[in-house]
Amino acid sequence: MSKDESASKIEPEFSRRGALGAAVISTLAALRNWWRGTPLQAGLLAPPEFVTPQTQAAIERGLKWLASRQVTDGGFGSSGSYARNVGVCALAGTAFLAHRGMTGSYRRSIQECIRYLLGRSQENGFIVEADVRTHAPLYGHGYATMFLGQVFGESFDPRVREALKAATQLILNLQNEQGGWSYTSDPKDADVSITTCQMLALFSARQAGVGVPREAIERSVDFLKQAQNEDGGFRYRLDDPPESLFPRSAAAVVALTCAGLERDPTVQHGREYLQQPHPPLELSPGQLAEYHFYGRFYATHAAWQAGKPEWDRWYPMVRDELLSQQSTRGDWHDANIGDEYATAMALIVLQFPYGNVPLLAMR
Repeated sequence: MSKDESASKIEPEFSRRGALGAAVISTLAALRNWWRGTPLQAGLLAPPEFVTPQTQAAIERGLKWLASRQVTDGGFGSSGSYARNVGVCALAGTAFLAHRGMTGSYRRSIQECIRYLLGRSQENGFIVEADVRTHAPLYGHGYATMFLGQVFGESFDPRVREALKAATQLILNLQNEQGGWSYTSDPKDADVSITTCQMLALFSARQAGVGVPREAIERSVDFLKQAQNEDGGFRYRLDDPPESLFPRSAAAVVALTCAGLERDPTVQHGREYLQQPHPPLELSPGQLAEYHFYGRFYATHAAWQAGKPEWDRWYPMVRDELLSQQSTRGDWHDANIGDEYATAMALIVLQFPYGNVPLLAMR
């Protein structure tokens, strides 16, 4: 049986399940929007636990700064390797979405993100900036696909659905024999970081009702399981030395939990690794800065998935760290990818307790 035939046999089950998920997301969005029109929003309802007045003020400053950085075509950045990067745009859109969904005060910024990403969608489904300056554009494609899956659940825009379906199919087509994804055509080049990114994109697409073959998820799960080291962390590639690193290990735990393995020994061992004393001091700003915000993003998601005890331990710690790193302008700094990227990631982390992004709210 060919890969296409296999996918066609499996796709209806996931399409129906995804359509149900999209309907649930739409209903929740409607209820959330109704709630925002009631007196409860006018300050009579307490914010989520651990979201202090200082946190709320930091979020507002950050969102205002980030919105001011969006250029006329809807993208972000005018110089450097990540100028107009689709991944940065998608993460910024997710930060706006995390605030109050698509009907909040940053709804126009979200629509501009959608417009930019749809404009960068190619005939083969690849979402990529016009001038590619990075070594791994599949990262940007993955984050763009994830974002479009989340906004489709509230907008049901047919243009979004078509781009999302094509983007999802491209990801499926690029999965290699090992079950992972890579920067190149070398099957041994698949790595944990880019694989987790593509997996989250597939989960988001599935939430939006796009069919995702069960086999694709199972193969990616097997890839991540093989990459786990004895200490519970994850190495970069299967053939690499067994060196664990906190950011990619957090990403792997998140992806495996989204795949339904929350009680699997692999996830439990991975969570034990994340709870070791090394975070959050393992990567301070200025040292591998591109992994600093990446690691905080995935570790916060992993703590959310783990439940209240771990959440109560992690969120106040990362919250205080991020508040101390915010500039007086409202942004966060990253010398490698850019301040728009850093600010978007920090804002997503700080807004996790609100649960306004369906994929990130799942436990």
